[in-house]
Amino acid sequence: MKIGAQLYSIREYTKTPFDIEESLRRIRAIGYEVVQISGFGPCDTDRLAGWIRETGLEVCGTHVSWASLDTPEELKKTIAVHKKLGAPNIGLGARPGDVFPNSYEGYTRFIKRANEVARRIKDEGLTFGYHNHDFEFEKWNGCRAIDRLIEECPDMLFTLDVFWVQAGGANPIDYIKKLGNRIQIIHFKDYRIKDRTRQFAEIGQGNLDWDNIIGACKEKGIPCAVVEQDGDFLVNPFESLALSRKFLLEKI
Repeated sequence: MKIGAQLYSIREYTKTPFDIEESLRRIRAIGYEVVQISGFGPCDTDRLAGWIRETGLEVCGTHVSWASLDTPEELKKTIAVHKKLGAPNIGLGARPGDVFPNSYEGYTRFIKRANEVARRIKDEGLTFGYHNHDFEFEKWNGCRAIDRLIEECPDMLFTLDVFWVQAGGANPIDYIKKLGNRIQIIHFKDYRIKDRTRQFAEIGQGNLDWDNIIGACKEKGIPCAVVEQDGDFLVNPFESLALSRKFLLEKI
């Protein structure tokens, strides 16, 4: 299982093309060979593809906006960008709540559109991945929304985020086993409690059961674990990614 870096973790350092190039080089210097692109400011695709090649990084996937998938024209552009970057997975960070309300009917509409998008992406030789938060674990008509997505979106993969599964009141290991090869990218971030408040944490600095999470990933043959931390850093984000990678290398 490869260990990658979710570049959303360093989003404050990727707002300009100069910062993006510098940050990619810093990530590679830490030792990461795989990245997931998210949170970048405007950047020419050809320049970005060049920096990816120069640094020797592999792009396992991205997170993009719903607007970049919602029309045939925008989806065509998005697919072309991913092919140029060598990124096999087009990721959606969350169901867009402003378009599809948080309700049973909202999820029904989202599922219909997500299936259309997933089929179009699959026809182009790429994959479509959905990233969960905790709100997909809300139940509607007695069924968790996440389970509807799993059952009703057969062509959609999942970027399972173990922190948000835990925050949603479920066991990450159960969902790793349930999804199996529908996870090509899994998000690793730890879950820490401070003053009765949940926090994001560097891997190994929180309370998640990493031995069994990693064991389940190996059992299911998940190819890529991507380190992400949304906030609550103990150190600066680059050092944070380094700490998490060091912990995982000792386990994996």
